[in-house]
Amino acid sequence: MPVKKNFKIDWSSTMDKIREQTQKKGGNSYKDERIYYPEFNDNGTAQAIIRFLPSKDTDIPFVSVYSHSVKGPGGYYIENCPTTFKKECPVCKANSAIWDSDPDTARSRKRKQHYYSNVLVIKDPANPENEGKVFIYKYGKKVHDKIMEKINPGEDSINEPLMVFDYYEGADFKLILKKVKVGTVEMPNYDSCYFDDKPSAIGTDDEIEKIDNSLYGLSEFISEENFKSYDELENRFNRVLGVNGPTPSINSTSKKDPVQRKAPTVNEEPTKVDEDEVFAGSDDEFFKELQTEDEE
Repeated sequence: MPVKKNFKIDWSSTMDKIREQTQKKGGNSYKDERIYYPEFNDNGTAQAIIRFLPSKDTDIPFVSVYSHSVKGPGGYYIENCPTTFKKECPVCKANSAIWDSDPDTARSRKRKQHYYSNVLVIKDPANPENEGKVFIYKYGKKVHDKIMEKINPGEDSINEPLMVFDYYEGADFKLILKKVKVGTVEMPNYDSCYFDDKPSAIGTDDEIEKIDNSLYGLSEFISEENFKSYDELENRFNRVLGVNGPTPSINSTSKKDPVQRKAPTVNEEPTKVDEDEVFAGSDDEFFKELQTEDEE
């Protein structure tokens, strides 16, 4: 009789790496079918039940990526930020140069952090064909904070750590999104999302083995070779700002310049835009193109 595999995971060393990463916190146009997005209904809500899963090829069960979303007279700059792996970024450099003179512009162009994890879709009323399948879920600060509150509640908390990524002792996540107005733009709000309080096994050993074999690699999202070079990013950023030469600093910013308008906080975008692609339309269309997470 074949020996059953044991998928029990020792999370002690993984938690050390998660805490270490937390303490350090300070272009394709196609749709990636691996990425999971819950679908909104006509009432402006989206609901699903998902289960966070371990990673196939990274030390911790999620990866963190920084990005910038900037609109200017020359189009849109939607690119990952090289500070993801501690390299210099032309947008961050330009923001630093104007911070004292124009903090509103610097804030509107600041880097945003998002995360990738494997998830199993347990229930998806809008798209039941997704149920039982493994996807990559892209999420922002609010969801990440909810994860950290469970797995690392803190010494003063009365709650025991809940390893939400564990096959046997994890917990379902109730994904409940509601569209809210931020200025003139509708954005999804994640306040109503929550984890089940009690841990539960995700399935039988046979079912867990099937899930484990379906995990996606996450390391590609933080691989330097998949990021554009500094010169490519600087050239693109300059074109978006409508200038030639080095990335503009203090003297090149003007309150009348369209890029100076303070934008809603943006955490996520569903797809990256091709370097030469420029959206036509209003600010609303631009921000609707981005999968965002309300931080208010």
